[in-house]
Amino acid sequence: MKRKKIGRNEPCPCGSGKKYKKCCYGKTVFGKKHELGSTDPILPAREEIDYGTPGLDDNFFRMNPVHEISAPRLLYSSLLMPEAERLASDISNRFLDRGAKESMVIENTKEVSKLVDMMIKRVDSLNHERLKNKLLQQKETSIPLIIDELRKPTSPAFVELAVKVIHASDADLSKEILEIVQQYRITPYAVSLLCMLLGFYGDVNSEKVLWDYYHYLREHFENETYSDGPLLGLVEMRERKTNKQPFSATNAITMG
Repeated sequence: MKRKKIGRNEPCPCGSGKKYKKCCYGKTVFGKKHELGSTDPILPAREEIDYGTPGLDDNFFRMNPVHEISAPRLLYSSLLMPEAERLASDISNRFLDRGAKESMVIENTKEVSKLVDMMIKRVDSLNHERLKNKLLQQKETSIPLIIDELRKPTSPAFVELAVKVIHASDADLSKEILEIVQQYRITPYAVSLLCMLLGFYGDVNSEKVLWDYYHYLREHFENETYSDGPLLGLVEMRERKTNKQPFSATNAITMG
């Protein structure tokens, strides 16, 4: 028997007394296993998420601070300070033997598709910088392959490294990233990080998307920090729009 679709404004079937959109919407209906074997929820279709016209005044940012500690925030800081990440990677590799064999494999692999496969299967975190640099050497081939993978539900480690590679490529991929977050059913964490990445492009077409996803992730995943991604994207867009200096890592650390 086909299950009846629950309207967003109907009472939530969990019995809370709240409207479905204010309660379990997006938590259970989309919490199905996907090809990764994970039970991470897949978000509703983009057209089902609407929080009205963005009100991005100073009061909004003052009343909605970034969490003190979150994965999106840490990644954001690393994008702003790539030299610090390179230094940390160099120091770690100098004193730790872990991942040495994998490092050699990365250096000796010439086929880009195999390097992307390594991303998918997960490499040691000590080798992220090495793999990123290798992929950037052939970014005309590697970036399209990475974009294709981002259209699927994929692991958090892949998304994090993909965002670093894309950002370091200096290519304007706002159209492709915006397409992914609007048209493909991916995990909340992937949406969070890709929304943050959209902020660096300053594309006005992204503003409403980031606004909607910020409110949706904050409302439906209140025990997670996914909402920091789109919020940081909005902060970055505001800084670019007002022609100020790029949002500094110092500010990113002190917000909230």
